[in-house]
Amino acid sequence: MSAGENVLAAALAAGIPLPHSCRAGRCATCKARLLSGEIAYPDDKLPPGIVASEAARGEVLLCQARPRSDLSIESRRASLRPTVFSEAELVLLDPLPLGGIRVRARLLDGALAARPGQFADLRNAAGDLERLAIIDVHGAELDLEALADGGNLRAWLDSGLAIGVRLWLAGPFDRPR
Repeated sequence: MSAGENVLAAALAAGIPLPHSCRAGRCATCKARLLSGEIAYPDDKLPPGIVASEAARGEVLLCQARPRSDLSIESRRASLRPTVFSEAELVLLDPLPLGGIRVRARLLDGALAARPGQFADLRNAAGDLERLAIIDVHGAELDLEALADGGNLRAWLDSGLAIGVRLWLAGPFDRPR
């Protein structure tokens, strides 16, 4: 575990499947019970997904909790379904209103059973991963929306993400992460 890393990130990196979604301390999907040890939250403030009475009972949000000692935690385990990536080709990069970018990817081995409002993971050849919103489906082509200033996409664009580049898609997912 690296300095400043939250408990959820460390557990996931170690291959321990824990339930999570927003990773921002809002949804409480990662709520667990601290059996022993000490944690701290950023700025020493409770995140929005937990109230003082829950914290007093030993409940913690793993996505925000930073360990201050060895910990023992009781949590639900998330079932992990294997993520299967399908090879795709980038066919369109188009600016959207309000600074977004439409990323159209054509699956090379069939269609993905997806619908607008869901999410797909997009991976480049370097292994960088970005979860994007699905905004339209045209058979084997998916239109995904990315924020131009968010996540890895800006770095991808700056490093030569271009029409015809091979990518890999996985999903659909019902949550942004």
